Amino acid sequence: MKKTLQTIAAVVLTVSMLSPLAAFAQTNNPIGDTGNIQNQAPVSTLSGATSSLAKIVNWVIVIFWVLTVLFLIWAAVLYLTGAGNEEKIKEAKNRVIYAIIAAAIALLSTGLQTIVKSALSGTLS
Repeated sequence: MKKTLQTIAAVVLTVSMLSPLAAFAQTNNPIGDTGNIQNQAPVSTLSGATSSLAKIVNWVIVIFWVLTVLFLIWAAVLYLTGAGNEEKIKEAKNRVIYAIIAAAIALLSTGLQTIVKSALSGTLS
């Protein structure tokens, strides 16, 4: 039951943190819609494809940094409420490891974006 409540709390916290991003995704310009979204052409050029890929990778990076912070906060709460309980301290250490993994994935996403962009543009040696 406790694990279920923790999972629900984590999901609610994540959704509440990411919901403003969904509002900004509705228009091209977050401050005000100055263009008609229906007049945009589909991706038909290499630069259009790389810019679309860059947008996707940037979203992945943001999501993994948010997860990193959430795992670190969760680990700190577990560690502080552990009160010498070895099980809770071990779980807090595992959360820190998960945070490090999320940060590594975010950093690798940045490098992968550069590699793919270079490969698509033909500048990769």
